[in-house]
Amino acid sequence: MLFGLLGATILLGAITGFLEFSKGRLFKTLGGQIVHGMVSIACFVLVGVAFWRFGWKIGLLDFFLVIVGSNVGLALQRIRLARH
Repeated sequence: MLFGLLGATILLGAITGFLEFSKGRLFKTLGGQIVHGMVSIACFVLVGVAFWRFGWKIGLLDFFLVIVGSNVGLALQRIRLARH
């Protein structure tokens, strides 16, 4: 369960970073803003579950993984845009 939680956090963080960088196209609509908000809330719910279920050490690690995942998503989006 721990590795599934950490993996889901990294994946949602990367999706959040990817969505954040593409704001100009995706977030012109209300639907895009709702999707971004829901993904962000899901990330922090997972962090809360990590704090609740596994303690503060794993909770902090999970929070760190959200930040790392977001930055990885941003980096991948920048690389993709640089190629075009």
